[in-house]
Amino acid sequence: MGVFTRMKKECILLDPKVKDKEQLLRQMTLLLAEHEGAAQPDQLYEDIMKREEMGSTCLGKGCAVPHARTEALDRTVIAAARLTPPMKLDSPDDQPVSLIFLMAGPTASAGLHLKILSKLVRLLNEEPFREQLLAAPDEEAFYQLLCDKESNYG
Repeated sequence: MGVFTRMKKECILLDPKVKDKEQLLRQMTLLLAEHEGAAQPDQLYEDIMKREEMGSTCLGKGCAVPHARTEALDRTVIAAARLTPPMKLDSPDDQPVSLIFLMAGPTASAGLHLKILSKLVRLLNEEPFREQLLAAPDEEAFYQLLCDKESNYG
Protein backbone atom coordinates (compact mmCIF):
# COMPACT_ATOMS: atom_id res chain seq x y z
CA MET A 1 0.00 0.00 0.00
CA GLY A 2 1.72 3.12 -1.23
CA VAL A 3 1.38 6.27 0.83
CA PHE A 4 2.94 8.66 -1.66
CA THR A 5 1.42 6.98 -4.71
CA ARG A 6 -1.74 8.71 -3.42
CA MET A 7 -0.11 12.07 -3.90
CA LYS A 8 0.57 14.28 -6.89
CA LYS A 9 3.56 16.59 -7.18
CA GLU A 10 1.07 19.44 -7.80
CA CYS A 11 -0.26 18.90 -4.24
CA ILE A 12 2.99 20.05 -2.62
CA LEU A 13 3.29 23.58 -1.21
CA LEU A 14 6.80 24.72 -0.38
CA ASP A 15 7.08 27.77 1.85
CA PRO A 16 3.58 29.18 1.26
CA LYS A 17 2.91 32.66 2.60
CA VAL A 18 0.30 31.84 5.23
CA LYS A 19 -0.35 33.50 8.56
CA ASP A 20 -2.13 30.69 10.42
CA LYS A 21 -3.15 27.05 10.40
CA GLU A 22 -6.59 27.78 8.97
CA GLN A 23 -5.16 29.62 5.97
CA LEU A 24 -2.65 26.80 5.37
CA LEU A 25 -5.27 24.05 5.56
CA ARG A 26 -7.56 26.04 3.25
CA GLN A 27 -4.78 26.30 0.65
CA MET A 28 -4.03 22.58 0.96
CA THR A 29 -7.69 21.59 0.54
CA LEU A 30 -7.95 23.84 -2.53
CA LEU A 31 -4.94 22.03 -4.02
CA LEU A 32 -6.69 18.71 -3.47
CA ALA A 33 -9.84 20.09 -5.08
CA GLU A 34 -7.93 21.32 -8.11
CA HIS A 35 -5.61 18.34 -8.67
CA GLU A 36 -7.41 15.40 -7.06
CA GLY A 37 -11.00 16.14 -7.95
CA ALA A 38 -12.38 16.89 -4.49
CA ALA A 39 -15.76 18.12 -5.72
CA GLN A 40 -16.61 19.92 -2.48
CA PRO A 41 -13.52 21.76 -1.20
CA ASP A 42 -15.56 23.64 1.42
CA GLN A 43 -16.89 20.34 2.81
CA LEU A 44 -13.38 18.88 2.82
CA TYR A 45 -12.04 21.93 4.68
CA GLU A 46 -14.90 21.76 7.22
CA ASP A 47 -14.26 18.05 7.84
CA ILE A 48 -10.52 18.68 8.32
CA MET A 49 -11.26 21.52 10.76
CA LYS A 50 -13.78 19.39 12.70
CA ARG A 51 -11.04 16.77 13.18
CA GLU A 52 -8.61 19.49 14.28
CA GLU A 53 -11.11 20.63 16.94
CA MET A 54 -11.08 17.11 18.42
CA GLY A 55 -7.38 17.40 19.22
CA SER A 56 -4.03 18.34 17.78
CA THR A 57 -2.78 16.36 14.79
CA CYS A 58 0.78 17.54 15.49
CA LEU A 59 3.15 14.60 15.96
CA GLY A 60 6.06 16.50 17.44
CA LYS A 61 9.52 16.75 15.82
CA GLY A 62 8.20 19.54 13.59
CA CYS A 63 5.53 17.43 11.86
CA ALA A 64 1.74 17.43 11.67
CA VAL A 65 -0.70 15.16 9.85
CA PRO A 66 -4.12 16.79 9.73
CA HIS A 67 -6.58 14.26 8.40
CA ALA A 68 -10.25 13.48 7.98
CA ARG A 69 -12.68 11.04 6.48
CA THR A 70 -15.17 12.90 4.35
CA GLU A 71 -17.99 12.59 1.86
CA ALA A 72 -16.10 15.08 -0.34
CA LEU A 73 -13.75 12.38 -1.71
CA ASP A 74 -14.12 8.96 -3.30
CA ARG A 75 -10.51 7.88 -2.60
CA THR A 76 -7.74 8.71 -0.14
CA VAL A 77 -5.44 11.56 -1.19
CA ILE A 78 -2.55 13.50 0.37
CA ALA A 79 -1.18 17.03 0.09
CA ALA A 80 2.06 18.23 1.69
CA ALA A 81 3.48 21.55 2.81
CA ARG A 82 6.83 22.73 4.11
CA LEU A 83 6.77 25.89 6.19
CA THR A 84 9.71 28.26 6.39
CA PRO A 85 9.76 29.64 8.99
CA PRO A 86 8.02 26.91 11.01
CA MET A 87 4.59 27.68 12.49
CA LYS A 88 3.77 27.49 16.19
CA LEU A 89 0.93 24.99 16.57
CA ASP A 90 -0.34 22.80 19.39
CA SER A 91 2.53 20.32 19.26
CA PRO A 92 3.14 17.76 22.03
CA ASP A 93 6.84 18.67 22.24
CA ASP A 94 6.11 22.41 21.93
CA GLN A 95 8.26 22.60 18.78
CA PRO A 96 7.07 24.67 15.80
CA VAL A 97 5.83 22.69 12.79
CA SER A 98 7.55 22.78 9.41
CA LEU A 99 6.25 19.62 7.66
CA ILE A 100 2.51 19.09 7.19
CA PHE A 101 0.88 16.18 5.39
CA LEU A 102 -2.86 16.60 4.94
CA MET A 103 -4.62 13.28 4.33
CA ALA A 104 -8.28 12.82 3.49
CA GLY A 105 -10.34 9.91 2.30
CA PRO A 106 -13.89 8.61 2.03
CA THR A 107 -15.94 8.13 5.17
CA ALA A 108 -16.26 4.40 4.53
CA SER A 109 -12.49 3.78 4.38
CA ALA A 110 -11.60 3.76 8.09
CA GLY A 111 -9.24 0.77 7.88
CA LEU A 112 -7.26 2.07 4.92
CA HIS A 113 -7.22 5.55 6.45
CA LEU A 114 -5.58 4.22 9.63
CA LYS A 115 -3.04 2.09 7.72
CA ILE A 116 -1.90 5.02 5.61
CA LEU A 117 -1.83 7.36 8.60
CA SER A 118 0.28 4.88 10.56
CA LYS A 119 2.79 4.43 7.73
CA LEU A 120 3.05 8.18 7.21
CA VAL A 121 3.76 8.71 10.92
CA ARG A 122 6.48 6.02 10.87
CA LEU A 123 8.16 7.63 7.85
CA LEU A 124 8.05 11.10 9.42
CA ASN A 125 9.57 9.74 12.62
CA GLU A 126 12.92 9.29 10.82
CA GLU A 127 15.09 12.35 11.38
CA PRO A 128 17.30 12.01 8.26
CA PHE A 129 14.16 11.81 6.09
CA ARG A 130 12.67 14.92 7.71
CA GLU A 131 15.95 16.80 7.21
CA GLN A 132 16.01 15.83 3.51
CA LEU A 133 12.46 17.11 3.04
CA LEU A 134 13.32 20.38 4.78
CA ALA A 135 16.34 20.86 2.51
CA ALA A 136 14.55 20.05 -0.78
CA PRO A 137 15.14 22.93 -3.22
CA ASP A 138 11.80 22.60 -5.04
CA GLU A 139 8.57 20.60 -5.32
CA GLU A 140 10.12 18.13 -7.78
CA ALA A 141 12.97 17.28 -5.38
CA PHE A 142 10.53 17.07 -2.43
CA TYR A 143 8.28 14.69 -4.39
CA GLN A 144 11.24 12.59 -5.55
CA LEU A 145 12.41 12.20 -1.93
CA LEU A 146 8.95 10.91 -1.01
CA CYS A 147 8.89 8.44 -3.90
CA ASP A 148 12.44 7.24 -3.24
CA LYS A 149 11.76 6.80 0.47
CA GLU A 150 8.69 4.74 -0.20
CA SER A 151 10.36 2.51 -2.80
CA ASN A 152 13.20 1.80 -0.33
CA TYR A 153 10.93 1.39 2.70
CA GLY A 154 10.90 -2.09 4.17
